[in-house]
Amino acid sequence: MENNAQTGKEITKTETRKPRAALLMSICPGLGQMYAGYIVRGIILYVTLIVASWLAAIAFMYVDNRIAGFLLLSVPFVGALLIALDAFRCAKKQPQDYQLAWFNKPWAYAGVFMFLLVTANPIMDLVVGKNVIRAFYVTTAGMTPTILVNDILVINKLASPKKGDIAMIEFSKPTEKSNQLTSLIEKQLVSRIIAGPGDTLEIRGKEVIVNGEKLVEPYAYYSNEVNLTNIGDEMNKFGPKQIPADNYFVLGDNRNFSMDSRVLGFIDKNRVVGKVTKVFWSWSLAQGNIQWDRTAKALK
Repeated sequence: MENNAQTGKEITKTETRKPRAALLMSICPGLGQMYAGYIVRGIILYVTLIVASWLAAIAFMYVDNRIAGFLLLSVPFVGALLIALDAFRCAKKQPQDYQLAWFNKPWAYAGVFMFLLVTANPIMDLVVGKNVIRAFYVTTAGMTPTILVNDILVINKLASPKKGDIAMIEFSKPTEKSNQLTSLIEKQLVSRIIAGPGDTLEIRGKEVIVNGEKLVEPYAYYSNEVNLTNIGDEMNKFGPKQIPADNYFVLGDNRNFSMDSRVLGFIDKNRVVGKVTKVFWSWSLAQGNIQWDRTAKALK
């Protein structure tokens, strides 16, 4: 508003709301509604999209049907599109002489954008991502061919992995059993739990024997590529040893290239923070495209 010098009355500025501008501003969901004069509506839609996206991600962990998985993965994108179309409609229905509100200012748009950026999504990420579900980007070939480099995995942090499951292991916090090698690897490791507390484990070449019985391991792969940390006959020989209480023995599926318990030793149960359930998304550097056959694929 401006003050008329002659009458002393405030003059309300008017300006047509452009639907295309509202659509463009919806690159940040909800900001287009604010531009169109519906700030509360925009904030509610933004928060709804964040919550719906997280709920869809949680549901994605448990559905077995790949079509249903793809539909759940599409929730954030479809939701953002619907919010953008709603902003277009909101701007279109405003009168030509729309009276600018106090929030129809560049500084207000930037302020709301930053507010949403540092509140709703980070809070959901902190609460849900830390305790319920998280994503993990794979950079090593230790679980090939079950898990490939450039896969993005879904980690179910509500599940307690058992023998045979693929687990997320964290080394970010030191423990009494930490060794020098834990400081040389990444803070997270994805590997398969082979044996648990009280089990007796032995490795003889390509045979893995738990409690006297040879494991049937269709997932095991012996590549020609050898990780330098795994060179030596000791990598093909282990035990027999009993797994201590509250510990696990883990192996990567790519046995010649994996950093696992043969190098790191037994894994304390407190380091096992979740179960790897699915491939969320996968990209092939060699082919230069998305690997749709791996997207939403359940891992066993």
